[in-house]
Amino acid sequence: MSNFSFCAADHHLEVVDRRSTTFRSEHTFRIQAEVESRFFVRDYYWTGSGVETEKPPEVVSEVDKWGLPFHRMHGPLLVEGNFRIMVVDLGRTLGVGEEETVGFRHQMKDLAGTFQPFFRIKPSTQVRDTLTLRLTLPDWQGLKCHYRKFTHDTEKVVDSEEVELEQDAAGRKTVYKQIINPSEQNMGHVLEWTHDEH
Repeated sequence: MSNFSFCAADHHLEVVDRRSTTFRSEHTFRIQAEVESRFFVRDYYWTGSGVETEKPPEVVSEVDKWGLPFHRMHGPLLVEGNFRIMVVDLGRTLGVGEEETVGFRHQMKDLAGTFQPFFRIKPSTQVRDTLTLRLTLPDWQGLKCHYRKFTHDTEKVVDSEEVELEQDAAGRKTVYKQIINPSEQNMGHVLEWTHDEH
């Protein structure tokens, strides 16, 4: 069991270039302490290659009167295949029921072309109130995006729909999907895309 539950989560992935070699993502979590705790553990998957030469994710935090961040990464980013684990020192011990907002920025590369075109939130990341997925993609020819909901135990897809792509001011395509009370059915959520260009 985690020391924290997730009240809300906002995830944004951007594919920066048309060849899918450069990526940026931002993640914001509103967490609530289940037990007294100072350290927040975040785990995630990255299917791209090149992590050995990249900087670890940036912890986004407010700063104290000296200009130092309240939240800091504790230790190195742990890498095991596609699985990543990072530990964040929140700068203080949160009491039971106390909430805190934790944020991350990632800059990633995929130099070997192993990235898989999906943005997935696994079922074990339970979010109580609101889960938001945002996706920013190049304006590829034939671009299509689907939202799918899948079960916790069997990963069986129980809902699938093509989602509307909107064009932003820079001419890129964006997708926004918000799920209210996502933990009610213990489901995972994914945005997947395909396009004609390679």
